[in-house]
Amino acid sequence: MSQGRHHRPLVPLVLGVALVMIATLFTSQAALAATPSVRLLVASTELTAERNKRDLVFVDPGAYITPVGEDFELIVNRPDYDTPITAKQVDPNSGLILRTFPDDHLDGWSGLADFAHFTVVNGHGDTVASQDVSFCPYASVRLSDQSPLTSAYPFGCYAYNPFFRGTVWGVDMGWASALAGGYYYGGGLGWKAKGDAYTIRIEIDPEWVDLLSITPSEATAEVHVSIVDHGTMSPTGTPPASPQTPAAVPFASTPIVTQPDPATLPDFSALPAWGIGLKRGYLNFNATEWNEGPGPMVVDGFRGDAESTMDAYQYFLRDGEPVGRALIGQLEYHAGRHNHWHLVDFIRYSLLDADKKTIEISSKDSWCLVPTDAIDLSIPNADWNAYAQDLQSSCNFYQPGSLWVREVVPVGWGDTYGQYFNGGGFDISGLPNGRYYIRTEVNPGGSILEVTTANDTQDRLVRLRGRPGNRRVIVPPWHGIDTEHYCPYCG
Repeated sequence: MSQGRHHRPLVPLVLGVALVMIATLFTSQAALAATPSVRLLVASTELTAERNKRDLVFVDPGAYITPVGEDFELIVNRPDYDTPITAKQVDPNSGLILRTFPDDHLDGWSGLADFAHFTVVNGHGDTVASQDVSFCPYASVRLSDQSPLTSAYPFGCYAYNPFFRGTVWGVDMGWASALAGGYYYGGGLGWKAKGDAYTIRIEIDPEWVDLLSITPSEATAEVHVSIVDHGTMSPTGTPPASPQTPAAVPFASTPIVTQPDPATLPDFSALPAWGIGLKRGYLNFNATEWNEGPGPMVVDGFRGDAESTMDAYQYFLRDGEPVGRALIGQLEYHAGRHNHWHLVDFIRYSLLDADKKTIEISSKDSWCLVPTDAIDLSIPNADWNAYAQDLQSSCNFYQPGSLWVREVVPVGWGDTYGQYFNGGGFDISGLPNGRYYIRTEVNPGGSILEVTTANDTQDRLVRLRGRPGNRRVIVPPWHGIDTEHYCPYCG
């Protein structure tokens, strides 16, 4: 389940007419540099676009960034929640640090800040639109059929969890990363187009040219755009289809072990409750637990004849192969709102008073394990592409008659569940104002085999205020992180 380095030699590319501008991609002088870098390329220097009824035009400039010399790989992380994020370019084979970029050169977790500039000029040379863009280094375009079939790096730059700690950004040789426009970029550049001819000038920022030792001639490009009237072009192109995930195959003939190799064990860590609010007299919250490794959490459930539950086995992997398993509990099918299989006794949620004495234990007592949130993809053995998992493949959605199910929390990933008034939240209608704690406890029964249980419990302070019928909850920041106003798209 772990994702290691996958450097693959690349033979010369055979490109079509649309990419004739990059025919010398791998023979440029920059390709001989000792430190891997990147270059700008465009799919075509001539485009035709249609203005709409309001004379607006939206253009995908077809601009990409591709590696030169080697895979372009960055480790992006912070050692703790009180330290700024840094990005380190590393050698894709040895892991040797080549360059380090401080947090002021990063657009949060969204990419390299102010990486490139787009300027649109009309036939008179007047600027009609401009845009500065950050650059998310991820492989979105395969350049030829001789490129690696799949990318070794995570898909996209994101931080959908407020406790995100680290990731890897990268583009493989033979792949490219869209700089702007395209299906995932909201339609590209837009401007008021009253004329019939425009030029898009694309430039990698000079500071990044220096920082990455980019050949200056490979840092700029121009795309000439011819504008036609509304209704004169036929629609072309369709959004890309979602990749299909191959069906999993259950392990066979794996021995039962009682003392597995520690290198094969997961290590679950509870994070503080977040997204906390009140509704209908209930205290609602989200809770995330994540796997710090070194091994993935892999659970296979097997169902006996005429049984309503499955026996749940935890598997221990070495180099992706099972070397042992242990019976850790049961999986139950939850019909109604969930309609999939849940592992029993994985987490416990409790509401504590100011002295941390238990007031209430959540009715939520079983979970579908699935990697919903990347927490730190920079740690050893992290699975960079676990996004391919989903509720249907992981928990046999709408399959109560299943004989087998697999549920996984890979290294570096967490599983977030929301607890609400109709399942898992705490009834606080009869509680007085004051200080309380929401406790998240992973592996409460100790049945899961993991590296340590020292980090299995986390408490989050909340304060109840207001009057009956108009209660409110105050949630102080945690390590300076305001989880209650967290915006994953704000950088």
